[in-house]
Amino acid sequence: MINLAVLGNPIAHSRSPEIHGLFAQQFGIALTYQKVLVPEDGLAQAVAELIRQGARGCNITVPFKSQALALCDEVKGDAIGLGVINTLDFAPNGRVYGYNTDAQGLITDLKDHLKQSIQGRKVLLIGAGGAAQGVVPALLREAPETLHVWNRTPERAEHLVHLVPSSQLLARTHEQLDAQYDLVINASAAGLKGSTPDLPSRIIGPNSFCYDLSYSDSETPFLRWASGLGAPHQADGFGMLIEQAAAAFHIWFGLSPDTQVVRTKMLGKSDL
Repeated sequence: MINLAVLGNPIAHSRSPEIHGLFAQQFGIALTYQKVLVPEDGLAQAVAELIRQGARGCNITVPFKSQALALCDEVKGDAIGLGVINTLDFAPNGRVYGYNTDAQGLITDLKDHLKQSIQGRKVLLIGAGGAAQGVVPALLREAPETLHVWNRTPERAEHLVHLVPSSQLLARTHEQLDAQYDLVINASAAGLKGSTPDLPSRIIGPNSFCYDLSYSDSETPFLRWASGLGAPHQADGFGMLIEQAAAAFHIWFGLSPDTQVVRTKMLGKSDL
C-alpha cells in the first residue's frame, strides 16, 4: 500500500483524495491518500511524520506553499526561483524534492478544456501569495499582451513582479487597474473566508473570462461577484485541481492518468 497525503489549513473541503483514488484505479495501484489538518507552525513536523510513516510524497496547499521550500533538498521545474511548492516527492535515497504543478494544471485547464487562449490578451491576476507566484511563469510563457498583478497590499504585488522580470508583468494599484480585462484570474485566499477582494467593477467587461483558482460545490464568492457584474464566462479551479493532481501523480509514479475520465466521474459532465 502506497501512502500519500495533502497538508493544509483548512483542509476538510479538499477533494484530492478522491481524485488520486480515481487515478490509482486506472493503473491498479493500491494507495491511501489522507487529508491532514496542519497547525500554522506545524508543517515541518507533519512532513517529518509522513516520512517516518514511509509515505511516497504529499501535496501542499494553503497556507504552506512558501513554507514548504525550507523542507526541500532540491527544487525542480516551475518551483525554481519562486520557491512556491505544492508537491513533495520523498525519494528512496532520503532526499525531499519540491515541485509546483499548479501552473501546469492552470494552463491545461484554460487551454485544453475551457478553450481560453492567453496569447495576446490582457490578463489580471488577483493576489500575490503562494498561489499567484506559482502560476506567473507559466502565464508569461503563454505570451499575454499584459499580465497585471493586483494585491490588497501593493508591496506584495511589487515583490512578485520583481521575482519574475518581464516587460509584460506589471504591478497595479486599485487606481491603475485597466477596464475590461480579457482574462481575470483570482489567486487570492479571500474566498476561503467567504469574502471577495475590493476591486473596481470596471475590470469586468462583456467579454471577460473570470477564473477562480479556488473551487466549491457552489459558486465561489469571487465568481458570484463577477456574475453580479455581468461576466458571461467563468470557471472555478476544480479543473485545475484535477490537472495539477495528474502532474503530481506523474512525479510519484511516472504515469499519466486520463483526467477526462476523472472529470466525467466527478462532475457528471465532460467539461467545466
